Amino acid sequence: MKDIINLNVVIGTISKDLLDVQKSLENYREKQARKEAVDEEAFQFVEKAEKVLDKAEKGELQLTEDQIRRIKSNLIKILNKIQSK
Repeated sequence: MKDIINLNVVIGTISKDLLDVQKSLENYREKQARKEAVDEEAFQFVEKAEKVLDKAEKGELQLTEDQIRRIKSNLIKILNKIQSK
């Protein structure tokens, strides 16, 4: 029973972290679509994505290879746009 509770906590943590990253990406894309200043949203996404990837690398967060690939792909795209300004 304790293992199930611990698993639920881990799943909840993963879900929250991924939702934070997804929400930041959505905010960035919404502002980008409206041609508004996107710097703040971009930085928030970069910060949250790096945090999640760091946790995954340390083994604190279990992500699939596809999740990691998609986060990294979006991170690279946004960083390239920030750097090209």
